Amino acid sequence: MPELPEVQTIVDELNEKIKGRVIEDVWVGKKKLIKNFSVLELKGKRIVQVTRRAKYIIIELSDDLILLVHLKMTGHFLLGKWKTEKDESFPAIEGPIKDDPYNSYVHIIFYLDSGEELGFSDLRQFGKMELYTKKEFSNLKEIKELGPEPFSKEFTLDYFKSIAKKKKTNIKKLLLDQEKIAGIGNIYSSEILFLSKINPERKTESLTEEEMESIYEAIKIILKKALELKGTSMSDYRRLKGNKGNYQSSVLVYGRKGMKCLDCNGIIRYVKIGSRGTFYCPHCQK
Repeated sequence: MPELPEVQTIVDELNEKIKGRVIEDVWVGKKKLIKNFSVLELKGKRIVQVTRRAKYIIIELSDDLILLVHLKMTGHFLLGKWKTEKDESFPAIEGPIKDDPYNSYVHIIFYLDSGEELGFSDLRQFGKMELYTKKEFSNLKEIKELGPEPFSKEFTLDYFKSIAKKKKTNIKKLLLDQEKIAGIGNIYSSEILFLSKINPERKTESLTEEEMESIYEAIKIILKKALELKGTSMSDYRRLKGNKGNYQSSVLVYGRKGMKCLDCNGIIRYVKIGSRGTFYCPHCQK
């Protein structure tokens, strides 16, 4: 599932390429991805700006409307050209959008006044789009209950220590709890805990002050690096032009089961914690 670095990369590229454009028409191949509105409501609307909250993409439209996009596991936006037949789409230009099979599942296309087309590809079709007024959006429970962003002024070391002490769980689950910290998922939680040399199964109440500080700093270091490298494309995530992010070439432990640890030459192990796959080095993260 795309996490903070992937979603922020998409948001940045959308702002660069389509901010200010008007939606002239919309084609939908899979209606189940459109949840609470008719695409007719989008026609003639201008894209004012695109922002992010946790793993959500927030597209602000004219007339005080908000298009909320949930990427879920395999959703991503592409800027290109397509031909459509009934409920299927086919890439009409050469390049990664056509050549990369992960870009082959475009189920929604926004036709913009610039002549460009913004496609939404989603292999597993778990993603969804919802339309709200700004007032409705401001009262959405799923948004209001999100925790602070890792780079926000609210996410202080004292805040992190307080949630670690209060939440009786293991540290991996805490990092994944979107009501406590927004935007971290399975990839970067494994990376963060390896960098801080903390075993993912450690109980939060057992962490020392120094260990909590190490995790707090690792959150910022790992996410900053992933943002600079435009996210991780070990699976479906792709950027707006269909190309991959670059963090997968720099992973510390994620996806490296059975491989040698980069620090000690031990063997990276894979376990499931709360049904989520977790990678760690048993020697470095005792």
